[in-house]
Amino acid sequence: MENTSTEAHKENLLEREAEKLYEKYKEDFKNFLKGLETEEHGTKQAFLLLHAHAFEGKELTHDEKIEIENQLKDLLKTTGLVGIAVMPGGTLIFILAKFLKFNKYIIPSAFMEPKAGE
Repeated sequence: MENTSTEAHKENLLEREAEKLYEKYKEDFKNFLKGLETEEHGTKQAFLLLHAHAFEGKELTHDEKIEIENQLKDLLKTTGLVGIAVMPGGTLIFILAKFLKFNKYIIPSAFMEPKAGE
């Protein structure tokens, strides 16, 4: 009888852990989708600025140039991440990058976790 109770308790603990893990992944996926939306919006804005400059002769302000530069950096980071992900052992590079704090160099800004106070 006691053995059955212990097994039921273990099963209940496993179910709770699985539910916590599911909720964590669900929240992470929501954050990923928000990051995609942010990147899409930023890329669209940068493209519109570049189009206006190239085809309409609009002079870009210093802030607009910086915005375009940052967005192009993020776009190149995204492209690089795809390349890393398909490489053999690519996930190891992601783990090392997180461990060695290289995220700001390889992850687009929309996917970075905000620091405290931001």
